[in-house]
Amino acid sequence: MTRAYLLLDSHQIPNLYPRLYELAQLTTPHSLYLTTRYAELAHRGPVLAAVEPNSALARVFVEQWQEKAGIWLESDVDEATLVAHLRSLVHVALGSDVTAFFRFYDPRITRLWLADLPAGERDRLMGPVRLIRLPNDDGSTWLLRQENPDQPFNRYGHAPWLSLSPERLEHLCQGKRTQFAQRLIAHCQRYFPASLQGLAPAAREQWAQGCQHNAARQGYSAEDEVMSWVGLYACLGETFPDAPSHDVFRQLLAERDASPQQRLDNVLDELIRQLIIGEVAA
Repeated sequence: MTRAYLLLDSHQIPNLYPRLYELAQLTTPHSLYLTTRYAELAHRGPVLAAVEPNSALARVFVEQWQEKAGIWLESDVDEATLVAHLRSLVHVALGSDVTAFFRFYDPRITRLWLADLPAGERDRLMGPVRLIRLPNDDGSTWLLRQENPDQPFNRYGHAPWLSLSPERLEHLCQGKRTQFAQRLIAHCQRYFPASLQGLAPAAREQWAQGCQHNAARQGYSAEDEVMSWVGLYACLGETFPDAPSHDVFRQLLAERDASPQQRLDNVLDELIRQLIIGEVAA
């Protein structure tokens, strides 16, 4: 019998275990980092939990988590076999002497990793996973089906069995950068359309790259931080925060007693204040 599961990122979902107990008390979560060399990071790693379609847990996943915090998958093997195979994917070999975490449970990476592979190779990597459901930008669901279910499953080892070539790694990285740039542009078009008005697609991509570099210069490179930075870059320009008129922002960014997040919140509050009184225009 085929069962549905959620493979969730506990780093992206605060208090994941209490949430799972609240939403599905009979579900037993399995941390993929347990019994591996990364066991001490289990509280921040991937967690597998069975899910019933149309349940409270399923609804929360679709409404809150499916965009970046986990994937929906289906399998007809016993749960222990499924856990073993997924656990074997938590790390990947990059070259002969480099091992890295592999966040294959990030739906954006899942799509980039599996979508354009030959069916035979994709089936082998999926192992006992028969189906993966991923969200499309238009709200529909993309179904990634295993064509040949007669596949062996793997087990975790301290040395990864999975490897990524330099070309494949660059494909994943470039694909994720492109996806994020598109989200950044869409966000700006929605809230600050004047900043992109009249720009050709290539120029919009350059604008998105400039925004990311501008934020990184101040220590903000996480996706949620850069998304917050868009308003500053859109309203105050590519010279932000170095122009003479940006003095108050420089002071806020330099506050030593504030955390990076608090400094970012403070400059955003100042931007809102200046927008309200008309010192800057959206």
